[in-house]
Amino acid sequence: MNIKERKIALRKDVETLRSGLSESQRREKEQLINAGILAQCEQVFASRAIHTSQQAQPVLSDGALFTYMPYRSEPDVTPVMEWCWERGICVLLPRVIKGTKDMQLHAVTSYNDLETGAWGIREPLTSLPQVNNLSSIRMILVPGLAFDKRNGRLGYGGGFYDRFVRKFNDLKLTPPRVVAGAFDAQIVDEVPMSWHDFRIDCVITESSVRTIDGK
Repeated sequence: MNIKERKIALRKDVETLRSGLSESQRREKEQLINAGILAQCEQVFASRAIHTSQQAQPVLSDGALFTYMPYRSEPDVTPVMEWCWERGICVLLPRVIKGTKDMQLHAVTSYNDLETGAWGIREPLTSLPQVNNLSSIRMILVPGLAFDKRNGRLGYGGGFYDRFVRKFNDLKLTPPRVVAGAFDAQIVDEVPMSWHDFRIDCVITESSVRTIDGK
């Protein structure tokens, strides 16, 4: 098989494994995954994590988390977003632009800022201002289907996050910390990688935290 065919086959296999988790298994594993992600957030947003008042106002210049809304059998990582809201940390979510295969970022402060968008995924309201200042992003929480032991990532085939992460190099910006939460069932020996694919700084499952390059 060529690399495209290998990716398609692996996506199907891992999606089957991920979807096969029972609700009780899923809830238990998600708690552990989110605890690991929040430990990363506490490091990245140390100056803001001390604020616990829900009245704290998000300030983009203080640093932002770019995250996503979980879909289908993905781990539910929304507790991370809620943790940020409680501490006044700016949360950015994407709107997918199908025609250009790009993502527009918008700051969201509650679930009321969301609506059902592309492919049935919840996205920011179109009325929310677009955020173009990528230098404010301190951490990106990315989705994915499979990850390997060298933190290679297999996405869903659209290339949205591959293109987005490349923007930091193109704009000569300091890249943010890229983190992924996944179930152990999503970890494979090797993910087929193309030239445009990127590796994750930190992959967190219910049983492990794997980093690369000492990050």
